[in-house]
Amino acid sequence: MRRIIATGALLLALGGCATSPMRVSDARPVPANEMYAFKSQGTKDPGRLTILRDDGFVGAGCDLMFYIDGQRAAKIGPGQKASFVLPAGEVNLGTGLAESGLCAGVAIKTVAANIKPGKEVIYRINWDTQGFYLGPYVEYGR
Repeated sequence: MRRIIATGALLLALGGCATSPMRVSDARPVPANEMYAFKSQGTKDPGRLTILRDDGFVGAGCDLMFYIDGQRAAKIGPGQKASFVLPAGEVNLGTGLAESGLCAGVAIKTVAANIKPGKEVIYRINWDTQGFYLGPYVEYGR
């Protein structure tokens, strides 16, 4: 009986865990050896795409693979960010588990983004006990 109560208390405590929203300026850059594509595009009037992964306990043992138009672009760990120079226009962004660390087997989740010439578009990856999410970046007031 004590085991059941202890397990229930642990699950309840973990249920409140999530990644912590962080500012882009606080994130560490993804190491160069974990950037795979889109390092530089020589197009006229390019835009910039920055992907930020929140820091926190949930999902900390799992690296995520980030995709641009179905091509591997970077392996992103907790508290890291990656930036890409891309031609203006619509792109499909995706993220899924990197098949390393403690996690594997989750499908790739995708969203559409519009890259604007001369502008930076920022997306955030956050994680809670229901899984990870990829969506537009919002800087929360503190």
